[in-house]
Formats: sequence, C-alpha cells, structure tokens
Amino acid sequence: MSGTVYRGPLAGLATATINGVSWNVVGECQYQAAGLQNETLKGQSAVEGFSTMPVQGFVQMTLRDRRDANPLDFQGASGLTIIIQQANGKIITVDDGWQVENINVNTQEGTFELKVESASVVVDTVS
Repeated sequence: MSGTVYRGPLAGLATATINGVSWNVVGECQYQAAGLQNETLKGQSAVEGFSTMPVQGFVQMTLRDRRDANPLDFQGASGLTIIIQQANGKIITVDDGWQVENINVNTQEGTFELKVESASVVVDTVS
C-alpha cells in the first residue's frame, strides 16, 4: 500500500443492476462474499482443530419500486446477475444468484427489500 491517503468518497453512493436493468438503491446495501467458513472442532478433552465448509455469499438492498417493473417478479427468481458499484470504487458481482426471503413492498415509501444469495459473490477492489 502506498503512503498516500485516499481523499475521495468512501461511502454513500451505490448503483445496482439486476440482469442488466438499473435499479435505484435507496436504503442500505449490504453484502458478504462467498468463500470458506471455519468451525472449531471440540472434543471432551481438548480443542482438536477446525473444519472448513463452503458458505454462500449474499447481497441485500432496499430498492425503489418502479412503474415499469413488478418487484414481486423477483420472488423465487434464480439465475440472477447483480452488479453493485460503491462510491469507494468497489464492485460487488453476484453470478447465478437466487432470491431468498419474502419480498414486501412498502407502498408509503415505494420501496422493497431484495436479498439474493449465490455461491459466487466476489468483491473487486480498485487500487
């Protein structure tokens, strides 16, 4: 890492496309990369080590409802490709994702929550 400090945006802006269609992110956008998860293995007399298992990644975000699309079409959807670009330049990519949890539309705010999981959620950083 260089000795200079980045002075550009670190947070606040996020854009999302789902299968190539842009959606307005209006609330929190969270993610977890797919990878491995360790679990401690304990016997009755000692901590014996750990096991490693694959774990799915996810993205979860609050999106704005739109006139030209029905958010409930995402309920039970699979094969989703999602690309999120953050203000700090990081790009989160979900390949072959599937929607989980119920989609509830908030009519007062015109928003809905979308959570998608996948075995392929990667984060690309900029240098």
